[in-house]
Amino acid sequence: MQGQGSKRPPGAVIVRAGNTGTNIIFGALTALWVLALIASVSAQPSAGGRITAVVVFGVFLVLTVAGWVSTGRRRRQLEVGRESIVDRPGGKRAPFTLTRAEGDTLRLLPQFTLYGKVSQPRLIFLGRGGFVTLHGLRLEEVRAACEAQGWRFDGDLSLAVSDVQSCLHRGQSVQAVQLLELFGPFPAAPADGEPDTALAAAVFEDVGDKLTRTSRSKAAEAYRHAATAQRAFAGYARTESESGARLSEADRIEGKAQA
Repeated sequence: MQGQGSKRPPGAVIVRAGNTGTNIIFGALTALWVLALIASVSAQPSAGGRITAVVVFGVFLVLTVAGWVSTGRRRRQLEVGRESIVDRPGGKRAPFTLTRAEGDTLRLLPQFTLYGKVSQPRLIFLGRGGFVTLHGLRLEEVRAACEAQGWRFDGDLSLAVSDVQSCLHRGQSVQAVQLLELFGPFPAAPADGEPDTALAAAVFEDVGDKLTRTSRSKAAEAYRHAATAQRAFAGYARTESESGARLSEADRIEGKAQA
């Protein structure tokens, strides 16, 4: 589904990153050199002085305009076609392509902050683990481009369980929490390979483990979230022994919060 590639999809709708800040900076510099050129030429009593002023400030002006144009050409852009979406990050980073599969459905995730950690806005292929970060792009423009090319945004939210698991495998626990909050909490879903551990509990425990060195209070809060999710998971057990094993896991996690 995802691979390196630079070919623009046929009939693609292009969404470009905003460059308001860049325009302000280069526009101000351009105006500065123009005013400096006019003032310097007016102040020179000789033709030679005026020529020197034109050359000096003309060079500054040309370099500024060239930098402005070059920066604009390197702007990040998303090329949305009917069968694929190409992300061109700009700079030295290589473009890559996400290709459509039967039944694909997309979701736009806004910026998300958890315990001071920030997850950038993303476009995800719900249930498939593929995503594009959208830093610098307007989400409403991305959605409009995708819908214009026939991409769907109406898929079954339970598909996000596999996306949560994928984020957990990649160590992206902040992104996993965002998915749980938007589409979950999936209280009956187990973590991969751990039938006695709730997926949500595994996510919040991972968050707590990452916070232990920087903020013990935040880590304890994350562990308590994990323990609560684990106890809810025990309610879906099919046997008493299974319930007991899941509650033991909840007690273990709670112990980490109290340590």
